[in-house]
Amino acid sequence: MKSHLTEEKYQIIIVDSRPMFRSGIKSAMQPMMPGCTFSEFDLLPDLSMESAVECYTYFFLRAGDMSNKVIISAIKKIRSVYLNCKLILFDYQHQIGNIIHFFREKIDAYLPDDFGDHELNDCIKSLASNRLYVNMQITIDLLITTPRVSQRKKNTLMPAEMKVASLLVSGLSQSPVAKRLDRKIPTISTIK
Repeated sequence: MKSHLTEEKYQIIIVDSRPMFRSGIKSAMQPMMPGCTFSEFDLLPDLSMESAVECYTYFFLRAGDMSNKVIISAIKKIRSVYLNCKLILFDYQHQIGNIIHFFREKIDAYLPDDFGDHELNDCIKSLASNRLYVNMQITIDLLITTPRVSQRKKNTLMPAEMKVASLLVSGLSQSPVAKRLDRKIPTISTIK
């Protein structure tokens, strides 16, 4: 079975503000993909994303401490411009369970902050076979991490608020409610 690595021209884009890490990814990728072109950027805004790009692209995006909202926005923008793209997110600095959201937004792979050549090679092989990639340790972490469920704050009323609410719901206006509860009208309007 032939993969696109031998049939098509492709490029690798690395977005990481750390030159040493960009250099490490580049040196590990060159033997795996001879003849590919490399582009390196410190930050995502440095990359021109004004017109559609059709050549096959491996896009390495360092998440670092970017907020989830910024990461998801970046994923959507990359997907809209790079039409034939494999998107690899790496070095996410927040709770690992959140990366599930990024896979829903169509990333193809996630690499931890300390990935090595072997993991990078496994990742590229998986992507070349049109499979998603997450390393074993991250998979285990995702399986044993309890998903965070946001707790809704219960809207509980104090006893005085309950009395006012029940009288107002029964059809009384503020003045009769105030007389029944022996309160002033401004107090009733504040409670309601």
